[in-house]
Amino acid sequence: MSTIKYFDDPEVGLSRETSHPAFVRIAVHDFYYDCGDDFSPFGNDDGSDTLAALEEWYQEQTGGKPAKTLRFLRQQLSDWDLPVPKDMLAHDDAAKAQWLANDDMNQSYLRSVCRAHVATAFAQLKIMGSIDADLHEQALLALACQQWLNTLARIKYPDWEYADQESERLALMNTALEQASTA
Repeated sequence: MSTIKYFDDPEVGLSRETSHPAFVRIAVHDFYYDCGDDFSPFGNDDGSDTLAALEEWYQEQTGGKPAKTLRFLRQQLSDWDLPVPKDMLAHDDAAKAQWLANDDMNQSYLRSVCRAHVATAFAQLKIMGSIDADLHEQALLALACQQWLNTLARIKYPDWEYADQESERLALMNTALEQASTA
């Protein structure tokens, strides 16, 4: 049984009171605690599922130091069976654009992978108070990828009313992750 105490109460949901003080100090904006805000780490289906699965994963860890959280994320993405190459976040924009052009669904798949990376990093910070260095790096790449996807969406849909809101939230999350300590 885990001794980690920063798990959400199912009766209350996501809250500052059930979050590690390091997360609360960094995640100062209300959107971090809004499970209905699509542009928050846990407010979309990918992020919400990731937080719940990571809490369960930590609770199942027994004795000693838990395994690297990136292992959890890789297993979850494998279970989701999304056809996104494992190293896609590290590719340059031209390579990403080429891959996106192969299938109309690829943008949706890539967005899900990005959201899972970001949610895993913020969930680890919320539960443990720090983020594994390798996961931290991947989450920053995922946020950059999401900003790039936001730029593509602005070109394709110039009247998208939520473009600025999404971009601002991504920038706030990037700043928060840069402030977060790594394990």
